[in-house]
Amino acid sequence: VPGINILRAHVVTEALHDSGERFPEPACHPGTHIISKLGQKLVMKFGLQPYYLVASRLGGSGKVGYCADIRRELRERGQARCIFFLKHGHPKRGTGSGIITTLAYQLAISIPEFLLPLQQAIEKDKLVAGRALTVQFQRLLVEPFQQVAPLQSPPVVVLDGLDEFDDHKVQEQIVRLFISAVRDYQLPLRILVTSRPEPHLREIFEMKEACATCRCSALSADCTDIRTYLRDEFSRIHSENLARGTDLGAVWPPPDALLNLVSKSSGIFVYATTVVRYIDDRYWNPQERLLSVLALDPESTAPLDDLYTSILSIVPHVPQNSRILHLIWCGGWNPEEVDIILKLRGGTSRRILSSLCSLLDVPELSTRYSRRSAVGFLHASFHDFLHDERRSGRWCIAPSWLESDWLASMIRLLSIPRRVDQNTAFYQ
Repeated sequence: VPGINILRAHVVTEALHDSGERFPEPACHPGTHIISKLGQKLVMKFGLQPYYLVASRLGGSGKVGYCADIRRELRERGQARCIFFLKHGHPKRGTGSGIITTLAYQLAISIPEFLLPLQQAIEKDKLVAGRALTVQFQRLLVEPFQQVAPLQSPPVVVLDGLDEFDDHKVQEQIVRLFISAVRDYQLPLRILVTSRPEPHLREIFEMKEACATCRCSALSADCTDIRTYLRDEFSRIHSENLARGTDLGAVWPPPDALLNLVSKSSGIFVYATTVVRYIDDRYWNPQERLLSVLALDPESTAPLDDLYTSILSIVPHVPQNSRILHLIWCGGWNPEEVDIILKLRGGTSRRILSSLCSLLDVPELSTRYSRRSAVGFLHASFHDFLHDERRSGRWCIAPSWLESDWLASMIRLLSIPRRVDQNTAFYQ
């Protein structure tokens, strides 16, 4: 079996830029200009020498969209050769097991000179894809590149969301390996890493040996970008509602309301996008929802938390709903499976979760032939919010009784004999 075919079996396709799991691909809103600044810095400022550019942002500031736009710009220039989009809690994208094999495969199919030495390395050790990360790194990247003649233009490796790895030690190991690639082995790579500025990662990038090869850039959205996004989205909502027979007035929202929302966003795009999703619910009047957002405490120092709490107030705060949110927070289930696990009447979880569509990605009702999809969080900050009692208060899903309830439900479920026609993935 050719080495490339062996490697293909260990590629995390869900982490690729054109993966069906990531469709539609995130993007920056047209007219925002931070992306052009970063793109110019990446492509032009540092020349063609291999280096790191570490783009750090606070959660909710639009990092995913920025990275996707950078990737598109680099691909147009023929420089983005391999991309890996990480995702916390994902069985493949949230672990380090497939990152080296996926990057090596992408390099092989885009750089002809790299393919032959990579195939030879795999055929020499056909079990290399299952070995430790350090071994994979050495045999699938370092050794093959040492046999490649100097490249005219160094390929760009994009690691989006390094902080999304489930294990902090894996995050640190990946960073150290790629710093070593540039510093010790002079691999012809340019590496773009995006991450929230987590302390353990910041410490590594601030070390003396990293400073020579890394360029760190703190991305920030300014008020102009957020105002542009809100203005365009509200214009769309206004037009769509007018077509449905709801006239929101000649000027909507009023200029002072728009200014208020821009101010509350404080450079955090997730606040603005959550407001838009909340107001854009076609089953509610946009003006009423806008007023409910504007009515939140103007003096609050945590406007995003206030917004989350306000949206959660749509559903009654009863134990049943806390149990549903806790199970969704644990991850991996669709609404119908939640009903089964918690012994709820069919349709209960879907009705509750659909009310929170501005915060959660609720999949369509699955059929016998459709692909299984779980409920997801539209942003990691809401996931963090639910687990922090200081922020979420009574909506916190960390109480011990919820953990005990989840454990008891799983034990009960596993004790029931599985029918032959039941979905195997549900029990896995």
